[in-house]
Amino acid sequence: MKLFIAIIFLIVCSNNCLSQPLNGYSAPTPKHINISGTNIFMIPPVEFKTSGQFKGFQNPNDQTSMIMFMEIPGPFSEVSKGFTSEMLKSRGMTLNSKQEITVNEYQGYLINLEQEANGILFAKDIVVYGNSHFTGLVNGVYLKDSVQLGNRIRESILSTFINSSLEIDPRQTLDYTLNENAGDLKFKSVMGNGMLFNRDLKTPTESTDKATLITDKSFAKTVIENKKMFCVSRLKSYPEDYSVITEKGINEITIDGLNGYELYAKNNDKISEEMYQVILFQENGGYYIFIGTYQTGFEKARKDIINVVKTFKRKA
Repeated sequence: MKLFIAIIFLIVCSNNCLSQPLNGYSAPTPKHINISGTNIFMIPPVEFKTSGQFKGFQNPNDQTSMIMFMEIPGPFSEVSKGFTSEMLKSRGMTLNSKQEITVNEYQGYLINLEQEANGILFAKDIVVYGNSHFTGLVNGVYLKDSVQLGNRIRESILSTFINSSLEIDPRQTLDYTLNENAGDLKFKSVMGNGMLFNRDLKTPTESTDKATLITDKSFAKTVIENKKMFCVSRLKSYPEDYSVITEKGINEITIDGLNGYELYAKNNDKISEEMYQVILFQENGGYYIFIGTYQTGFEKARKDIINVVKTFKRKA
């Protein structure tokens, strides 16, 4: 639970604050656009287009602004605990406001915060909602100084409508596939550009071997020069302390025509857990990443995760 929330997870009202409806929409209007692969409808800013990199909208002429949707396979009551001043501050974010809301039939929060990245100050307007099974986030991002753009993005966020009766295929918009049957795993959910698999569809898994596979695709198309070093340093981005198991090596690997590296790592915080990580690099920049964790000594879990990763295939 801690690991996959941290991979996809990139505020203050008083206790007597009453929950307010996000808007008055009981159905999407002709101006609403469906975010493909979701049951979310929004009215995006005029200059925004459907993104080909993530679920949501972006201005093709301004890479600093976007509206992104993400679903987390964890109960709202638990995931929303991360949206406190203290927790956000620990991740380099400053909470400006947090209001209890309802989004159609879902409990939620309307949040405004700030975050500095590479010396640039960003503002974020976020709708977070859910129930006992999942948490959804609609995240609007823009430069703090772009006041007019921020107002338009905020208006768009406030137009969010959820059609819970709409049947969706969350994997529809991903540009790659995996065959979980190759390793006796089960598809749990889509998170951003990635997927979560485990044995029992529980969060976190309660299976004996704790076999879990998380996949993702980078949003940025950055070309990485030292790819091997990048794969090693990627271990430092996880919330727990992992280090390479040197005797197993860092090995070159090719899947679906993409080259990369595989490695094994031990969890120094949990000596009973081992990780298998694969990163495949795209020719024009960016990468796909696969993170499998399992209990040390469960050889079938290790092989099952590897077998599923090897079925990776980009869609035509």
